[in-house]
Amino acid sequence: MSATENNRSKEELSKCIKDIATQLFSEHGVESVSMHQIAKSAGVGQGTLYRRYANKADLCIGLMQDTFDQMQSTINGYIRETANRPVHERLRGVIGILLDFLGEKSKMLGVIQAQLMTESNKDDFYQSPPYLFMHGILTDLLSELPDEDRLKQIDAPFIAHSYIAVLSPHTYRHLVCVKGYSHERIYEQFCSLYIDPLFKS
Repeated sequence: MSATENNRSKEELSKCIKDIATQLFSEHGVESVSMHQIAKSAGVGQGTLYRRYANKADLCIGLMQDTFDQMQSTINGYIRETANRPVHERLRGVIGILLDFLGEKSKMLGVIQAQLMTESNKDDFYQSPPYLFMHGILTDLLSELPDEDRLKQIDAPFIAHSYIAVLSPHTYRHLVCVKGYSHERIYEQFCSLYIDPLFKS
């Protein structure tokens, strides 16, 4: 443990690590920055860093927690405020919020998802709080769809899972960076292909 490290409280160390990681991720990209670089730049031992964050995905999750909380609060607020509106409109609205979140955080989310899906000693992405939250919200909305408004019987949990799978961070980044799709076009294409056909016109 360095002398500098000794002189800082746990809260100060955690804030320093997060600030340095955010700076390095912004400058070099999340994928290119190693835990060793973060520890060295923050002036802490690797043991100190790994005691707080088991891997880069854990660190990203720490950085993202406030953003996740904000997204959840935004979606929950939207669900409450639009309780009397048609399910079709509300479903499109929730997907819009989720896509805005992906647009801002797709790089970091991609690291988290990849890490969680490849580490056998950790719960996978489909047990993570963001997935469980979004799956619950989407399943509940799809289950509210009245029989007279739907074109056919639907399996709400399966469709909710499919929505999240299609809107993965990696898919979003590929569509934007490689295929040249705009954020708005991704939204409209998703809604016209995966949401609108469930409803009677």
